[in-house]
Amino acid sequence: MIYLASKSPRRTELLQQIGVEHQILDIEVDEDINSSNSPQENVRALSVLKCQEGVRKVTSESKSTFPILAADTIVVLEDKIFGKPQSESDAISMLLKLSGKTHLVMTGVTVGVITTEQAKFHTISVASNVEFAKLTESDCKEYCKTNEPFDKAGGYGIQGYGSAFIKKINGSYSNIVGLPIHEVVKLLKELGIPYWNKK
Repeated sequence: MIYLASKSPRRTELLQQIGVEHQILDIEVDEDINSSNSPQENVRALSVLKCQEGVRKVTSESKSTFPILAADTIVVLEDKIFGKPQSESDAISMLLKLSGKTHLVMTGVTVGVITTEQAKFHTISVASNVEFAKLTESDCKEYCKTNEPFDKAGGYGIQGYGSAFIKKINGSYSNIVGLPIHEVVKLLKELGIPYWNKK
């Protein structure tokens, strides 16, 4: 059993897919990007921040010491970080910038292990390349009508309608969805955390 410090239904589905028993922690953090840091430094720092908030919530509300898993995913094009769009025009602008180009999807993952004295944090980051087809403004407007872009970094979801825009990927598919499963399982194994709920 682990805690998932994320309300993302996609991360929950990915963990369920491989039988990871988990409980969702409802956390809120300020997802500010530090422009002086690299995209990798930013995504790792945000995953640590989310994990720290998860640990704070668990230790203040219960006596259980299950590990906490947190993640943050960003889209990067030419060193510019694309977060979640704030409006339809913002989503359209993002999609048109990604149009016809290859961008990077990066996820930072942190596992917090609570001991009697403290919590120890273990962080990894994974990157995948995504090649977008050429999009028109009309394509983007139609896509926005699905409401899919608005809670996703870069303004699209690879597991939904947005899959129609993707010509090619290089790297982990689940990382683009929001959680690099192979690498997460490897990290849990390294930390000696049972992850598979064998029924």
